[in-house]
Amino acid sequence: MNRTQIYLPKSQLEELKKKAISERTTVSEVVRQAIAKALFRQTTGTAEGSLESFLEAAKRINAKNKGGPKDLASKVDEYLYGGR
Repeated sequence: MNRTQIYLPKSQLEELKKKAISERTTVSEVVRQAIAKALFRQTTGTAEGSLESFLEAAKRINAKNKGGPKDLASKVDEYLYGGR
């Protein structure tokens, strides 16, 4: 690892400290994770990037709280292919 220095507004540093305490880790680790996540979003075509996008989409859909058909698991082909 390489040591670096950054300047942050007091409010951001406070939030980083709170997050580090809640996750029982260091501020440095929280920053590394945030940077990795930001860089991950910029990359496309990777399996991990696709999984990240898929999970984010699933969270948005679940947040809308619109339930799907109750028999989706048993009739998945019907819903996907129109009962062919």
